Amino acid sequence: MFLYCKNIHFSYSKEKSVLRDISFSLEKGQTLAIVGASGCGKSTLLRILSGILSNANGNTLQGEITIDGLTPDQYRQTGKLAFMFQEATLMPHLTVKQNIELPLKIKGNVNEQKTSNLIKAVGLEEYSSYLPKQLSGGMKTRVALARSFSTNPELLLLDEPFSALDIAWKSKLYVELEKLKEQHNTTVVIVTHDVQEALLLADKIFVLGKGGIRLYDKKVAEEYSIMKRLNDISSFNHTTPFQALYSTIQKLILVDGSRGITNQIEANAVFTTIQSVAGNAYMEFWDGMEKDINSIRGYSDNLEVNELLFTSFEKAKTVYFKYNLVWDILEYRNISENRISLVKEFYLDNLKTNSEVSLSEFYRIKSDGIFEHLVKNKIENNQFPETKRWIYLCDMYASSETDKVLQYLEDVVNGKVEQLNYPLAKEVAQQVTAKIKNEKQDTLHIA
Repeated sequence: MFLYCKNIHFSYSKEKSVLRDISFSLEKGQTLAIVGASGCGKSTLLRILSGILSNANGNTLQGEITIDGLTPDQYRQTGKLAFMFQEATLMPHLTVKQNIELPLKIKGNVNEQKTSNLIKAVGLEEYSSYLPKQLSGGMKTRVALARSFSTNPELLLLDEPFSALDIAWKSKLYVELEKLKEQHNTTVVIVTHDVQEALLLADKIFVLGKGGIRLYDKKVAEEYSIMKRLNDISSFNHTTPFQALYSTIQKLILVDGSRGITNQIEANAVFTTIQSVAGNAYMEFWDGMEKDINSIRGYSDNLEVNELLFTSFEKAKTVYFKYNLVWDILEYRNISENRISLVKEFYLDNLKTNSEVSLSEFYRIKSDGIFEHLVKNKIENNQFPETKRWIYLCDMYASSETDKVLQYLEDVVNGKVEQLNYPLAKEVAQQVTAKIKNEKQDTLHIA
């Protein structure tokens, strides 16, 4: 594996995490697109991969990152990495040509033909002697992009590289980027707000949510090569794989964006409301509370907030409200084993209620599709930390495919499911198995 990240946590201060439990991998020569709403940590993740951000200056970085077997800082020092920032960071006193060939000059390997080819690729032949102040924003972007290609990097990190360009130049440079990747087997990680751009350029797409959590991680339309997509963008945009992925990702980002409260005063008001009504047993007090709970997700990885949520969970007198609090309580990655155990016991004790009341509505799927949905889209994606992943084993109780569920639970107990090969998941698998056998005997087909 060329690029490997496991359980990455990053924060600029103790009060608020920027990235939480991020894991993904990338083979040599592949392109990964990172998308998500503004402020979710996309550019921060790119800078961590570059080795620019570390534990210095009060930052906290945890987890494992390797690039071709090296740490990001070690890999950056090999000279095989290129990084194009969101702003075109050109040297103001150098011409277009001089800016593009600067990395080669630093390496003592100036190549006039190569520089000329890059200038032509980005359509700036007539402007090769111009200074940055004489260029438009889009032209500066093209210079920066050409410069990033100049050293034939093994790993190319791009932060919103095409945002300042019109559609005509975007389309042209998409092709040039893919040619570079194919010619030099370059691995590319690109951050973008443009979901269409991500689906055109990437082998894999990674969706970050507010609070720096992973919302989605999937391969992109493997039956269509990237060059095939770029050679007929309009046709690809009308294919079923594009339409399905585009719709899913857009919805994820839109829903996630609606959750984020940026104003701490507003967040405090929600906390106060939750705390004041948590012990009330009447359902009318919970009207509208689900939206409020969703809106504080970005604050739950905070000791004080998690304490409030757990206290409210203990006081709550309705199963429905407890369910709404569970996910946020488990957002806190340093939650104690005792509290995980209490939440787990509540979830297990109320499996029947949960499956009948909310699961079909929550997953928007029929009971005979729940099992495959949970395995393929939730567990195998390794999307959530261990403190939450076991919940999907409980949710399998709602599946009508009892034989498949029981076999899968047995595999978990025997350590055959990599994503669930830890004590808590095995314990839950045993308990869910017992509940199914005790409470759903009529659905079992016993020879």
